[in-house]
Amino acid sequence: MSKSITTIIVSIEYRLRLLIDRNAGLEQRSTELESELERLELELRKQKEIIEELEEEIRIYKLGEAINNKSSDIREVKLKINELVRKIDRSIDIIKEEESK
Repeated sequence: MSKSITTIIVSIEYRLRLLIDRNAGLEQRSTELESELERLELELRKQKEIIEELEEEIRIYKLGEAINNKSSDIREVKLKINELVRKIDRSIDIIKEEESK
């Protein structure tokens, strides 16, 4: 009977070692995935910033076109300038919030 118990204990110890090894592998993979997630989130933020910059360039281009267009209404140009100033102010606020984090 003691041989049977010894065999069971050895078997349990072996399975325990296997589980510990598997757990270590899973923890390592989890760490790798977390790092990749952080990298991808950073890349996504950069891409969004680039898109915002390009959209702003388009708005500025359109504003320039509106100013150059002689039939353009001065009031419309002023409204567009005010809109751009508000968006710039919001962008500055967002940047300040991110810097304070």
